[in-house]
Amino acid sequence: MITNILIWLLFGIVITWLFELTLKTNKALRRRYYTRHAIIWGYHIHHSTYGLLCFLIGMFLFFDGRPVITLPVIAFGLGIIIMHTISDPRHRVVFIEKEQK
Repeated sequence: MITNILIWLLFGIVITWLFELTLKTNKALRRRYYTRHAIIWGYHIHHSTYGLLCFLIGMFLFFDGRPVITLPVIAFGLGIIIMHTISDPRHRVVFIEKEQK
């Protein structure tokens, strides 16, 4: 069980790392991501929000009586949050923030 949790945690970290690497190396994709998809009503929605969403879905599955899928979903979400926190220049957990003008 611990091995399964670690695998999904690492999977979340690796997927997030690849996503961030793609944004850093592809200017057109980075511009498109930050101008259209991540800015909503003046707020930047960070991709760690997807990690939070996975965590909440995992908690719902746990209380719904599906413990087999719960831990992988929670671990994947935590992996996303951990990698986003590591890669953030300020090293902080952030989900949504007001855009600076």
